[in-house]
Amino acid sequence: MKVALVHDDLVQWGGAERVLLGLCEIFEDAPIYTSVVDFSHPILNKKFKNKKILTSFIQKIPYWKNFYKSFLPLYPIAFEQFDFSKYDCVISNTTRFAKVIISKPQTIHISYCHTPPRFLWNFSEDKQSFLSDKQSFSASKSLQFFPSYLHFLKKYDQISANRVDYFVAGSKNASLRIKDIYKKDSDVIVPFVDDKFFNSGENFEGDYYLIVSRLNKYKKVDLAVDVFNDLGKRLIIVGSGPMLSLLKNKANSNIEFIENITDEFLIKLLSGTKALLILGEEDFGLSSLESQAMGKPVIAFQKGGVLETVIDSQTGLFFREQTKTSLKEAIQKFESLEFDKEKCIKNASKFSFENFKSQFLEIVLKLT
Repeated sequence: MKVALVHDDLVQWGGAERVLLGLCEIFEDAPIYTSVVDFSHPILNKKFKNKKILTSFIQKIPYWKNFYKSFLPLYPIAFEQFDFSKYDCVISNTTRFAKVIISKPQTIHISYCHTPPRFLWNFSEDKQSFLSDKQSFSASKSLQFFPSYLHFLKKYDQISANRVDYFVAGSKNASLRIKDIYKKDSDVIVPFVDDKFFNSGENFEGDYYLIVSRLNKYKKVDLAVDVFNDLGKRLIIVGSGPMLSLLKNKANSNIEFIENITDEFLIKLLSGTKALLILGEEDFGLSSLESQAMGKPVIAFQKGGVLETVIDSQTGLFFREQTKTSLKEAIQKFESLEFDKEKCIKNASKFSFENFKSQFLEIVLKLT
């Protein structure tokens, strides 16, 4: 059976890219089709340099790295132009446009959907975050001054969902969105925790809290910066994105920033943290499981995918509102409680790669 993988773009390292790497392990001979790839990104280069990757015409546009989000109108065209006629099965791994590919009737298209496009459907601030990115200047102007184009994209997104033969959602949260927006049923196969997070050696309790996140507006990392500025407690923020400069300028000296770290360094940071913080509404929240796999609890906003990954008051603590008061109260309560390392590890162990692999292969074999 000939299989191809499709991914939105390879320009950053996050949960969707970890899933893509897992799919590469399951389907070892499958090439990756994507809009663009940035091999100057050290982690992407390390993880994907030996994979067969086919990119769209956008990759050939001069200086695309500076303006790739400005090419928003081109992405549907880029994915529609790929030819999958020689494949028995195509698997799109997507949060945006990878699922709009056109396949022949004899080719099964399975879409692993982490979420429908956030900037189109979910939250006004998600859309604003996408549009306010400096790289998105041209796209933001077109969408702000021509609302009909945004309306067209929504209709296009819904119509092109009919090209998918079978939806697989990355969480119950995503499955509800798929049903609501596309009127499609989906099986749920949750992402997996890399085994290396379970076999990481001795933990210790350091003096810091940790955030591991893309620094986009909807991630609400600015809320943590405000709170830790007030509390004076040590906070380490791992990640990059359009909010980085603003957050750095806002942060006091007790807050540190680190970009583009390896898994090995992430494991060292997790091994010494008091807790991992998740401030936004996550589609799933893989980092919460990586933390628990190392026996470390999570403090998270009580909405979205973390409701599937964190057990309140056992493997972590929820706060109800995205406000300074609510987060402060959660941190203060957290420091008065004790969490069982083994309960955290046991909870994370449910989300293994072997479970992910067996469930995915079962669906592929059933459909082909």
